[in-house]
Amino acid sequence: MDFRTDVHCHILPGVDDGFRSEDNSVKALGLLRETGLEHSILTPHIYPELYPDNNPESIRNRYAEVSGRLSSSGVECKVSGEHMVYQGIEDHFRKGQTSGLLLLPGDNILIEMSYAFESQNIREFVFQLNAMGLHPVLAHPERYSYYSRTMIEVESIVDIDTRLQLNVLSLGGFYGNTAKVKAEMMLDAGLYTFLGTDLHSLSQIEQLRSLKFEKKIARALEPLLENNDRLWNGNI
Repeated sequence: MDFRTDVHCHILPGVDDGFRSEDNSVKALGLLRETGLEHSILTPHIYPELYPDNNPESIRNRYAEVSGRLSSSGVECKVSGEHMVYQGIEDHFRKGQTSGLLLLPGDNILIEMSYAFESQNIREFVFQLNAMGLHPVLAHPERYSYYSRTMIEVESIVDIDTRLQLNVLSLGGFYGNTAKVKAEMMLDAGLYTFLGTDLHSLSQIEQLRSLKFEKKIARALEPLLENNDRLWNGNI
């Protein structure tokens, strides 16, 4: 695949459950560059309960500290965040106050939920984001156990103007067969907009490099890869 732009990864070192050392972050980007990656959007977790020190200011400061070393890999990076939808998150988002947020390019915003249960306020929060002129992007819906193979639940999320991001490793069975089957079904139904690695470790790179897809899957991924490039440039 012509995978030039990754829109979701945890390569920014020392901020969450992803990469811990700068050396490994640079090594990961270098290995990905060998596969054709040119751009990477770093999206550390933003969830006060688990990562109380993570906020837009602290994440930007951390990126400023390491951006020079990361760029030495040959991969151009930008920093954003993956926002957990928790009770009370609405209080941190106000209409007309978007300048300090950790957004994806083009006023997109990456959000996620628990794998075990749906956030009770997900629909209200999506509505609020849209009212603010933002475009919510829900990360890896195929991994959420409460979304059935009928796709009724995830289609209802898409219907309220939510874009979906597929984890490429889901297609390789990395998160189990159920996630793989749901990923293939959602992909076939045209529900996804973006493709990401959600990379957390060096070991996952070997799994990424070993992935092989049937032609039908590869063709279905092409529009997502094109959307990734458009997202990098803020054109979607």
